[in-house]
Amino acid sequence: MGVKEENHSDSVSCGENCHCGHEHGHNHEHDHGHEGHECGSACACGHDHGHEGGNTKEYVILAAAGILLAAAISGEYLGLSNIFVSSFAVLSALCTGIPIIVSSVRGLLGGRQNVCELAGIAIIAAILIGEYVTAAEVGFILSLGEIAEEYAYGKSRRNIEKIAALHPEYGLVERDGDFVEVPVDEIEVGDTVLIRPGDVVPSDGLIISGATSADESCLTGESVPVEKATGDPVYSGSINIDGAVRIEVTKRSRDSTYSKIVDFVREAEKRRPPTYPFIEKFASIYTPLTLVVTALTWIFTGSIERAITILIVACPCALLLSTPSAVISAIGAGARRGILVKSGLYLEEAGKIDSVIFDKTGTLTSGRMRVETVRAFGGFDEDRMINLAAAAECGSEHPVAATISDFAGERGLNGSGCLQVKSRPGLGVKAESDSGTILVGNIRFMDESGVSVPPSVFAEIEELSALGISPVLVSLDNEIIGLLGVEDSVRDESPSVVRDLKESGITNVSIVSGDRKEIAESVADKCGIERENVYSGIAPGEKRSIVEQFQKDGKKVCFVGDGVNDAPALAQANTGVAIGSRKNTVAIETSHVVLLGEGLRQILSFIRLGRKTVRTIKINVAFALSFTFILMAMAFLGIVHPAAGAVGHQAAVLLVLANSALIPLGMGRWN
Repeated sequence: MGVKEENHSDSVSCGENCHCGHEHGHNHEHDHGHEGHECGSACACGHDHGHEGGNTKEYVILAAAGILLAAAISGEYLGLSNIFVSSFAVLSALCTGIPIIVSSVRGLLGGRQNVCELAGIAIIAAILIGEYVTAAEVGFILSLGEIAEEYAYGKSRRNIEKIAALHPEYGLVERDGDFVEVPVDEIEVGDTVLIRPGDVVPSDGLIISGATSADESCLTGESVPVEKATGDPVYSGSINIDGAVRIEVTKRSRDSTYSKIVDFVREAEKRRPPTYPFIEKFASIYTPLTLVVTALTWIFTGSIERAITILIVACPCALLLSTPSAVISAIGAGARRGILVKSGLYLEEAGKIDSVIFDKTGTLTSGRMRVETVRAFGGFDEDRMINLAAAAECGSEHPVAATISDFAGERGLNGSGCLQVKSRPGLGVKAESDSGTILVGNIRFMDESGVSVPPSVFAEIEELSALGISPVLVSLDNEIIGLLGVEDSVRDESPSVVRDLKESGITNVSIVSGDRKEIAESVADKCGIERENVYSGIAPGEKRSIVEQFQKDGKKVCFVGDGVNDAPALAQANTGVAIGSRKNTVAIETSHVVLLGEGLRQILSFIRLGRKTVRTIKINVAFALSFTFILMAMAFLGIVHPAAGAVGHQAAVLLVLANSALIPLGMGRWN
């Protein structure tokens, strides 16, 4: 069909990067960042896979072509003059053929090797030899098939756009005692927003009055409403179900959880699908090779009709759609269930994973820690020791730091007064206060900082560690003044997830942890992980080295962490998966995949989704190639004629798209 002219924000039309040398219209108002990515459907026959599924002008042209073709065919059967039949057939062929030919010429003039010229050459050749009705039939069938193709391919893209469409454009913000509609981009932190039943929450915030239940399925994939009351957080993109509430905004719209999710999914949509290098090499030799085969067919059979049919069936649209259609279908299906995949590359990698390495805290464990034991040494007051520890941990995102701060708050301590806080990931923090230099961390941190641990304190550390409780030491001016025993419970689903991973063919499941050996092994025992696969006392920077060593041994590694301090390991892994949360958007920035559900079971869904995507791509490619070659052989033998060849070509495309559309089926049962 026709080529849509658009002005993209990066001043580069999709057609400049597409295999077929024409533009796939994007009709929503955001920047796809087309630099270096394969656009649209990567189709090859002048198709314009826009987000709207076509436009009125194209439908009118197609209808006119159909009427003209019907008149020509009717004229043939009624025995009308050749001039009458030919005139209507040529007009029909021009209606559908010109856009295809224009796309081909644009690609060739731009110096791009593409494959859409095959269809154009076939139509031109049919007209030149006087097969006007054949040219019209081919053009009409290809264009008619495009409508079905456009709908099927666009369905996955429309599903992705529905994710973005949930975000409202306006919010009711309190101004001088009244609530007025304000664009979401103008809502500031600290504003008071009224959210009525049925409204979509415009920005992250805290409820300051009222109670309701919220549908947060856009964030987690869970359809069960979540009860909300004063003091509870609400998240942009979620739907207020049954009560009016007022919230105080804590994040601007563009910084909210949902905005980051939308950006994540759109980034995934525009990244190059992983098998495109093969497609590019294939396209560069395919057209010349097909033209040679066409010429040989004409020479050996003496039939120009057979040669034209070769050109028609050889258009590899089905092959070019085999990967992007599967990837987009999988990305959209995952996003609707709280599985955010940054690129199709990681879906392919998921299909090859044989080793899973879990970070312990906040991943296999709940991350909801509590202080179980408090010890003060050297005559120090417990409350003063706790207050100093909380002051040093103030501002840290680590779960242990948050636990100590919350514990201090429960005892009425403000935990303030520290300056120049320096964090040592996986070890502890160092802070300066009016009282002196404070260190809060594990025994390794104390050793590296030159703080001596008395034998009596060491004995208590051993006792707590044996019970699976993490000891956190507190020192003031190089003297141990206290110890806090922090316990983190294993997630309820962790043992079954580990078991299911092993049953699904994962040969190695391991734990890396900054905690002592006894604590890490205690968690491993509860989860069903062998002790020889436990790596304890590991700093975040060292986790990357462990992942790298696995890879050197030929393993395909999936690293699963909480996204807070595991960035090096997440980046090094073949697939880095972060257990995200609506409060922690750091995970969205640092990992390849984010799981936004409340539990760990989505890791199984992601791996199965990856395997299903890889399987679908392989089936698509094998089918597209074999079907095309079969049609070419049948065309050479004269079994398939031009019109039937065009039907076969479109059938192959639609079957590939239909197979890709099946990817989401059954996902709800995977957990």
